[in-house]
Amino acid sequence: MKIIKTAALAALLSTSFFSAPAFADTVAPPSADGANSDTLAAMQTQCDALAAAHGPATGDNDHWTGEVVEGAGTLVAGPTEVGGTRIIDTSSIVGTGTFVPSVLEIHGNPFKIGGSVNMFGDQWASAGYYPDSTYNFTADFTSAFAYAFSCNIKDAVYHPAVDHPATPPEGYYTNNGTNPSGGEGSCQGLSPANPFWGQDIGNCTWTQTAPGQPAYTDPAYWDEPVLFDNEPGIAVNQDETDNLSGFEDHGGPVQVTGAYHVGQVVICISPGSKGGSWRAQNGYSGGSFTGPAAGCNTPYFKIAPTNSGSTTSNGTFISVPNYSY
Repeated sequence: MKIIKTAALAALLSTSFFSAPAFADTVAPPSADGANSDTLAAMQTQCDALAAAHGPATGDNDHWTGEVVEGAGTLVAGPTEVGGTRIIDTSSIVGTGTFVPSVLEIHGNPFKIGGSVNMFGDQWASAGYYPDSTYNFTADFTSAFAYAFSCNIKDAVYHPAVDHPATPPEGYYTNNGTNPSGGEGSCQGLSPANPFWGQDIGNCTWTQTAPGQPAYTDPAYWDEPVLFDNEPGIAVNQDETDNLSGFEDHGGPVQVTGAYHVGQVVICISPGSKGGSWRAQNGYSGGSFTGPAAGCNTPYFKIAPTNSGSTTSNGTFISVPNYSY
């Protein structure tokens, strides 16, 4: 019956492994960092190409542009441990497999367990090792995320320039001179075609009712871009490095230093009811084989402490030599 206290064991295990640790069995999954500037630039290149399929982005025409709409990042590779970055939590080291002791010793006196006719003892090792181990650690890991996105394709409608010709002022002439005719006299034949239209000409006096307008041009312009369509892009992969927590389930052999309780083992073998002598085993060498002193003998068996179970039943020890109630 082996009894191992994990907390105590972790304190005894050496921090130096016999062999290099294996790759982690379990690693906390990383979170996506988000698209970086290079990834966003690659997305924009795709959106520009999709917009260009509808028309150019410059010149005297409609301007087509693509705007990146970011999506989520999905883990597509990794996490892969970066060698040389592992930091082991030595307090979490637990040896696994069958403990291999160096020198075994029995500490203390023999004791009884239940109705067994043999006696037991606490077996300890001064040192030893476990063939394998588990532990927690942190390390740098590389991962690749695929960032999905789409493109809002927008159209800015083009309006060409418009030329407006000059317009003459509006008004009329009056003539208060010789031979007036309806107040205009000889000025009634003047028209905007006259280069001096809009000015006093001799006895022809100009009266303006609206100003003239010089020639002008409305410049070309574009409406504000409006959404034409949303088109999917091809996801862009991005690498990242994260410091993650991991669990190693095959950490390799570890040494155990200092006194270590291996378990309870049989150390005194009863010869049985047919007679014979008690026999010591499993490294037990203390005590006597005769008399009531602690050791492998019937007188001590009668007074030996009981570790567990009941020894009160008559006939329980009938096979113990020279035993009498």
